[in-house]
Amino acid sequence: MRDNIPSAGRGNKILPAILIAANLLMLVIGVLTIPPNLPSAAVKQSPAPKTEQTALVTPASEKETPPAATESGSIPAPEVTGVSLSTEERPDLEDFLWYTEDMAYDGVPSDANIIDNIDPLTGSWKALIIYDPDNEYDAGAMEFLNVALAGAAESLSLTLDWYQIFWANEGERFDETDMEDGVFLGKWENGGLWASGAGTIRLTQFYEQSGKQYAIGTMDTPDGIPALVALVRP
Repeated sequence: MRDNIPSAGRGNKILPAILIAANLLMLVIGVLTIPPNLPSAAVKQSPAPKTEQTALVTPASEKETPPAATESGSIPAPEVTGVSLSTEERPDLEDFLWYTEDMAYDGVPSDANIIDNIDPLTGSWKALIIYDPDNEYDAGAMEFLNVALAGAAESLSLTLDWYQIFWANEGERFDETDMEDGVFLGKWENGGLWASGAGTIRLTQFYEQSGKQYAIGTMDTPDGIPALVALVRP
């Protein structure tokens, strides 16, 4: 799914719950029976091809850069003032129940604080990619990874640190920790960002609620299979 940059986007609306549920029903049994953060030695190697990087790799020191403090009164700060929300912890399914169970039905909570500036968002996030959410290509999968956002509005990078993928048609999980990181370069525009590498990621909305930060969007994969993207921290 990660070889060439696609020529067109797919839009930035969250699909109705019934479309997401079709894949979750195939995946959730296997996912829920797997303890989080399994040692990589106990998990099979993923058959998915490694990401071919199309841009210079962001230095490792940038990948771990904590988010900048927010001073502007127009941007709601996290409830835990002065504490970085950047996290290197590996994700699991429970980290994204807000997305698979709530966002699919209700969208962004009405009491959430929308973040429209990149400054409080740099650093590392837990991430989920749901491939083929409409079940149109028989390629349903859920991929867990960490994503580091670095840079500024006019020149930013997303570094994708792969962790595990669960394939619906195989009913198995595969370790991806040995895969080369994916690097995507782009810009912040209109309250969201786009970044291209082996495909294009569009994160269209960021918000904060109850001391956590969230992001939602889509991914155009090189082979044309659509995907949904969700980020959360800490």
